[in-house]
Amino acid sequence: MNLLRALSGRLSLSSIRSRMLLIALLPALLAEFGMVAYFTTEALGAAERDLHARAVNAARHLAGTLPYALVSGDLALAHRLLETETANSRLAFARIVDARGRILASTDATLRAALVDAHYRQRALIRLPATDFSEDPLFAASTRRGNDLLGEVEVGVSRDQIRTFKRDTLIHATLLMLLALTLTGALAWRLSNRLAGQLRHVGQVVGRLACGDLAVRTQVPQQGEVGALAAGVNHMAEALQTHRGELEKRIQEATADLAAKKDMAERANHAKSRFFAAASHDLRQPLHALSLFVAALKARNQQPETQTLIDNIEASTAAMELLFNALLDISRLDAGTIEAHPVHFPLQKMLDDLAKQFGALTAEKQLRLRFRPCDVTLYSDPLLIERILVNLISNAIRYTDDGGVLVGCRRRGRMLRISVVDTGRGIPPDQQESVFQEFVQLHNPARDRSKGLGLGLAIVSRLGRLLGHRVELRSRPGHGSAFSIEIPLGDAQLIQAPTPTAAPGQLAADTLVLLVDDESAILRGMAELFDNWNIDLVTAHSAAEAEQWLDSIGRVPDVIVSDYRLPDDTDGIEVIARLRRKFGRDIPAILVTGDTAPDTILRISRAGFPLLHKPLRPAKLRALLTHLIQQARAATVG
Repeated sequence: MNLLRALSGRLSLSSIRSRMLLIALLPALLAEFGMVAYFTTEALGAAERDLHARAVNAARHLAGTLPYALVSGDLALAHRLLETETANSRLAFARIVDARGRILASTDATLRAALVDAHYRQRALIRLPATDFSEDPLFAASTRRGNDLLGEVEVGVSRDQIRTFKRDTLIHATLLMLLALTLTGALAWRLSNRLAGQLRHVGQVVGRLACGDLAVRTQVPQQGEVGALAAGVNHMAEALQTHRGELEKRIQEATADLAAKKDMAERANHAKSRFFAAASHDLRQPLHALSLFVAALKARNQQPETQTLIDNIEASTAAMELLFNALLDISRLDAGTIEAHPVHFPLQKMLDDLAKQFGALTAEKQLRLRFRPCDVTLYSDPLLIERILVNLISNAIRYTDDGGVLVGCRRRGRMLRISVVDTGRGIPPDQQESVFQEFVQLHNPARDRSKGLGLGLAIVSRLGRLLGHRVELRSRPGHGSAFSIEIPLGDAQLIQAPTPTAAPGQLAADTLVLLVDDESAILRGMAELFDNWNIDLVTAHSAAEAEQWLDSIGRVPDVIVSDYRLPDDTDGIEVIARLRRKFGRDIPAILVTGDTAPDTILRISRAGFPLLHKPLRPAKLRALLTHLIQQARAATVG
């Protein structure tokens, strides 16, 4: 059974081999079966006729040879004649019956006579010969009585001969049919194997062509239909190979063209980056000096009538500082110097602070600002999350003229979705991706500074990628917009209590700060500012000049404040390292720069120095100075 199943599995009707075998064997089987049946029937009929004729001839022969024995009464002779005829004609039985029905003689097989079919029995009358035997006294007496019937002979042939012949005939026919089928099957199998092998080879070649091996070719003789198929496959492979060669050539040309364009674009981008970095630095320098002079002027002003003028100058300076700080945020995010510090924190307190922060602005525009209560704990960086929400809310308020802004939350499994929804002007679908790019403002073609700078959503997008939080936008023109961000939920039990911030102490009277900057205006402005703070300041344009001044007064600075970009291809990092080697101690240091290039920010961050960007706020500078000096003196005392 297993062999049959395996064979049937191999000879599936879906294969060409099985179909060829079926086509070859089925007609042969039918023809051979018909021929065997016909010739077997004819042979059996001939055998039966032969048996019948044998019985008839035997009966006639006995009827012709027995009269003498019967007339003479020599039954022994009659018996011998029966046995001889039985042996010669292969009879089943033979017997002689007289005219009265008595058995005069019979063979030993008389008992089998009952088993012989009537069809295989033959009788013949035994009569006196028609020849004149008047001279023979034995026959003359019978003739004179006028009775020539001597008796009757009966013979029969056995059906076993027919059965044996039939069995032998059927066996021979079956063997002959099996032999014919075997030869036919072997021939069909060989032909199908050859055809299937050729087709399998063509299929393998097609498979390798599909896998990209276009150099492969079929090895089938170019004869017949399969040869034509193989030739077609070879022609197709040659065409594909030629076409691929042309495509590869075009791709190489296109790649080279793209590489050239990419190189050109990268050079242009680098040139643009260098230009913007240089422009940012050059613009920040005078703005930094201006902010220092404004701070010094505001501290020394004693005339109320000039205070308004000073406030306006300070507001303009603050507006320019806002633009530069936004650009700085973009650069810091691109440089990767802003790191996320996720903690568990409550969201509701942040929403309450945002409501207080934007309450006056929405009241001024006569808008409604609603925060839905959301007493949940989140796990992320709260400072960066607050920065994202500040940008989204301020952007929603800026572009909403009527209605209001709603800040709501919704749980989604282990995530919380915070949405800022407004009833503003909306964003067309084809521009919803571009609003996350820098300086894109759909409703501010005149670039009105009061309507923002076009950097808020760019910062939101970058902060979302930094935190790994998805930011989504849904908007319909004329119906408003909905900005959403998904944040992981946290654990309220893991919220850490905020560490109380110690108030900055006063700087000691003997504090000395060294300032190194190549801009004389900045040195003068810082000098004015430090005079107002009553802090000793040494200013220098370079490290060598700083060493000369410090050697002349014989003091070691408590803090070094250096510009990053200095003349003669030096930078603030080298200046700080040189002064530390000179005095043999790690003097606290601060780097100040107007350069917003990402690589510059990254290099300073890796150096490990505190960084302030121009234009800096004087209060922030003083707070950092105080912190560094107190930290250094505490370490010295410890």
